[in-house]
Amino acid sequence: ITDVYSTGYAFMALNKNTGQAQCWGHADYGGSCTDMDFIGITDVYSTHHAFLALNKNAGAAKCWGNSNDGGACSGIDFAGVTDVYSTSAAFVAWNRDEGKGQCWGSSAWGGACNQVDFFGVTDIYAGSVAFVALDKNAGKARCWGAATHGGDCSGIDFEGVAEVYSAGCAFMAWSTNAGKAQCWGHADCGGDCTGIDFTGVTDIYSKSAFVALNKNNGTAQCWGASRRGGDCSDVDFAGVTDVYSTWNAFLALNRNEGRGQCWGYPIWGGVCNDVDFTGVTDIYRNSHVFIALDKNTGTGQCWGRTESGSDCSGIVFDGVTQVYSNYGAFVAWNGNTGKAQCWGISDQGGDCSHIDFTGVTDVYSADGTAFVALNKNNGNAQCWGSSWDGGSCSDIDFEGVTHVVGTQSNEGCGAF
Repeated sequence: ITDVYSTGYAFMALNKNTGQAQCWGHADYGGSCTDMDFIGITDVYSTHHAFLALNKNAGAAKCWGNSNDGGACSGIDFAGVTDVYSTSAAFVAWNRDEGKGQCWGSSAWGGACNQVDFFGVTDIYAGSVAFVALDKNAGKARCWGAATHGGDCSGIDFEGVAEVYSAGCAFMAWSTNAGKAQCWGHADCGGDCTGIDFTGVTDIYSKSAFVALNKNNGTAQCWGASRRGGDCSDVDFAGVTDVYSTWNAFLALNRNEGRGQCWGYPIWGGVCNDVDFTGVTDIYRNSHVFIALDKNTGTGQCWGRTESGSDCSGIVFDGVTQVYSNYGAFVAWNGNTGKAQCWGISDQGGDCSHIDFTGVTDVYSADGTAFVALNKNNGNAQCWGSSWDGGSCSDIDFEGVTHVVGTQSNEGCGAF
């Protein structure tokens, strides 16, 4: 095994050298790939419920998992495909050199692009349920998928647009030279940025809403539903160096002064008045919880939803070198001593009391509800969390695994 991939509900362990693979987790969402030949596979992609294994050299691919969400691609011609992008439930295979694109999966979420002209396209962007194909040279774009959530951009002028950002169910097209931006999609996700002044903006952050930060003068503007982080009028952005987010809350951190401010949905991490950010070296988060870690003093502070890990009072952070997360749990790992502690929702990986971390070289997680602890030296691995989503891998041979890759979920529409 050379690589391991995940849809969030299932894992795939691939040995690129032998062309063999093993899958586990939710069988209907990619956890079963028995009798499939993976010889020559160069890249693996996924939606939430399906995998795509691409052989760029041969112009061929295999798909499996939920057929409605991208798990069936027998009618797709992969010859010359250079790039693949995905929403939560659809793929687009793009031949950049010939200006061609093909889509499959949920037609409502981007799986139908027969009417889209890919000629001249320079960039493709994916949200949770819609795609954007941008031609920077001509200043034009085509959008498809869920119309109300970003799939309709007929009223947007893309002339001069340098970058497109997504907040799950909405997009923002930014012309950095002109200091202007346009938004479309669901208003609660930031699809309406009327009244926002983008003059001087240096950074854009997005998750469930948008944040436009001007680091030079210490100001920011937020938009989208206030409960999702779209209202930051009470936040002082002077000196802010970094912005982080859970699914529905944001944290603005001033590392130099040891100050942090939070906003958004309170139980998802939007309130941090009692957190001391002095000396914080690292910020971690899962869907509902933030962690502020000071590696120098070995202390950590957690806040957000209790069930998902906001109570870390029983965790010893001294010596912790890395923290990993999935949807509802955390792993604090000391790579030097080979010890780890887990907390959060127990059946999503928050209980690892039965896992032996001796000799573990790497810990991996996806956005689902399971973790993998890998020992590259002896080819052994242990999995825990939801057995439906990959928390059980006792039948998998990890000999030769070099790394594990977990895909990112487009969860921004989860509240709708």
